[in-house]
Amino acid sequence: MDDIQGKVFADFEVPATSDGSYFGRKQIAEATEKHFDMKFEQELAEVNNRLKMGKTKVGLTAVRGAIQLIATLPLKPGDISKHGREKKQYKISLGIPANFDGLKTAEEEAHELGKLIARQTFTWTNKYLGNQSAKIDKLTFNQFCEDFEVRYFKTRKRTIKSETTLKFIKSYLRTHFTSDDIITANSLREKVKLATAPPTREKCIYVAYLIAKELNIEVNFKDLKLKSIPKKRNVPDDHQVLKSYYLFDEYLSKVKRPKPKSFKSNELNKLLYGLLAVYGLRPREVFNQSDLDWFVSTENKYHSFKVHESNKTGYREVLPFVPEWIEIFDLKNPKVIEYLKEYTNQELKVSTLCGLVTNLSKNFAKAGVSFTPYDLRHACAIRAHLQGMPIKAAADNLGHSVEIHTDTYQRWFGLENRRKAFEQTFKEMNELERLKDENASLRQKVAELELDSSRLRLILGSIKQ
Repeated sequence: MDDIQGKVFADFEVPATSDGSYFGRKQIAEATEKHFDMKFEQELAEVNNRLKMGKTKVGLTAVRGAIQLIATLPLKPGDISKHGREKKQYKISLGIPANFDGLKTAEEEAHELGKLIARQTFTWTNKYLGNQSAKIDKLTFNQFCEDFEVRYFKTRKRTIKSETTLKFIKSYLRTHFTSDDIITANSLREKVKLATAPPTREKCIYVAYLIAKELNIEVNFKDLKLKSIPKKRNVPDDHQVLKSYYLFDEYLSKVKRPKPKSFKSNELNKLLYGLLAVYGLRPREVFNQSDLDWFVSTENKYHSFKVHESNKTGYREVLPFVPEWIEIFDLKNPKVIEYLKEYTNQELKVSTLCGLVTNLSKNFAKAGVSFTPYDLRHACAIRAHLQGMPIKAAADNLGHSVEIHTDTYQRWFGLENRRKAFEQTFKEMNELERLKDENASLRQKVAELELDSSRLRLILGSIKQ
């Protein structure tokens, strides 16, 4: 079973349905779990077939996240048979997790138990009576945190996406779940209650559910959810976006004796700014293996930007929300594109990507830009609505679900944008009424001309006679 995880997930495509919200992560987790379960069942069947072919009188079954041995054995101490028999079929739990490494261990244990049965030397020791499982149940939060990474990648392929999710989960484990308390349904709920901010509580619930599932603990956190308070954002309008683009040059002009690399960094920051403003990309999507050769290619007639499949919501081809800005921001400048290629032509580590995204936010602030890189993405969502773009088309272009688009992004729509939408609607209605009046007037003129034409034909006919 060497590199079993690579084989298991070789044919698995993560669904591009989320921008990283709780529901999006849940949807991806469910798809991953479904694929894993399917592959696990196939491998479990193969192991049982090998045991049967080898005439080992032991089978395996998976029950609630653990692998159990099935065998007909002498009665347990204190146990009786209703039919007066000396033997009975038992399911033996040795605390083996239901993953591929666990299958390997379970197969070895099955062979060991099978030998004892064949030699008629089996006795009920603590190992088979279940004392080992009792010890595993008494796992502390600190112990779980220590070996979580190993547990996590036993059921997942190691990719940029899974590494990013792991980084997020580990940060919450360290911050909210470290203690020597034994992990139980009650202790998990108590840990979640300590998070008082709604966004933090939501993430803690997500992590707590993950712990509970891993340890086969039945628990419900629905009653612990807090009502979310919308975060205030400074989403720029088109005028602000265009004006702020030149702040990078203004900042550099004030630097005394700027170094050569400062000019390079400035051009790169402007390119990144422009790409985020025109395409509504997540900052990470620009850095992480974007197809820049396609972006500047003459074959790219619609000026699309291709997001690499290893990003949060998978591969997508993004069309520009404001095509005319491509030239204004000089997005296809060959020299600056080469600067960006230095970052994107290699598979970056999660820590490196996080660093690049953080630095970009700092560079925005340093230049005096009053909004964050991610606010440019929100601006594209709002612009799409004002332009009358169908919600599904806008959501697909931004790489998230329709639910996220309507529930999250339009939260930042604001009174001013609502006013613009109303004005645009009334303007379109007035224009429609004007066109209707103009059309009616033209119809009347056509009718009058047809009448005049008929009169002229009569006059010409009488003259000829």
